[in-house]
Amino acid sequence: SSLSAQNLGTPHGKIFSNFNYSLNDNATEFAITRAYFGYAYQFNDTWSAKLTLDVGEADTYTRTAYLKVAALQWKATDRLTVNFGQIGLKQFNVQEKNWGYRYIQKSSQDAYKMGSSADLGMTADYKFHDKVSIDLTVINGEGYKKSQEDNHMKTGIGLILLPTEGLTIRAYMDMMSSDDLVVDSASTELPSQNTTALFVGYKNDVFRLGAEYNMQTAHDNIEGADYDIISAYGTYYLKEDIGVFARYDIVSSEEGGYASKNGDYMIAGIEYTPVK
Repeated sequence: SSLSAQNLGTPHGKIFSNFNYSLNDNATEFAITRAYFGYAYQFNDTWSAKLTLDVGEADTYTRTAYLKVAALQWKATDRLTVNFGQIGLKQFNVQEKNWGYRYIQKSSQDAYKMGSSADLGMTADYKFHDKVSIDLTVINGEGYKKSQEDNHMKTGIGLILLPTEGLTIRAYMDMMSSDDLVVDSASTELPSQNTTALFVGYKNDVFRLGAEYNMQTAHDNIEGADYDIISAYGTYYLKEDIGVFARYDIVSSEEGGYASKNGDYMIAGIEYTPVK
């Protein structure tokens, strides 16, 4: 008897490989900076599962593989979708897709460790309308490479608006508390880490633009570890398979934050896509 591809499931993979030369330290190398391998299975119209392994860059000959995604999805209705387990998160997923060059550099929230791309917990997406949807998140908060370290969860809420074709607006907020710090029997209450993110993006067949403002206070629940990021980027397609792109980040932090990362950061380049 014949079996459809849906019955067998779908394997997936993605590899970031490159050759690069650094003007700063005269380093020349071929590299595989990241590799993802996984499998997705559709049980029926309502239930599905996904498994993804993340193999990181090697500082030596040894590479480390992490279980990035081990998720079960329940499509309760046409409007409501629930994900449970070790899941991919939507905190900066929309921004990352609009930026479009993850193989060159992470999107700003990911690059400056405002959150993880995956974690253990649960998300719920609800579509009020074709143009309005929200997403709720309850996760451990430590990311997919660490185990839960306390009794506090990271909770977040996001809103996506699609006012017109090609235009996307996203707002997101989250909060994560921490256990009190105890030193020599003295207890100190640690502040909650809070994140706020705003994004506007537009794309059509000729160009793609995006701008985002990200703010996080008490990073890792450390008093004064506050910082702001403004990131703007765009791509102009010279032809269907050739595009020029640029990105500019402005990072500023208070004392106790990411002071070493203060400043401006720019990327510019050209991309040729021989095949999809």
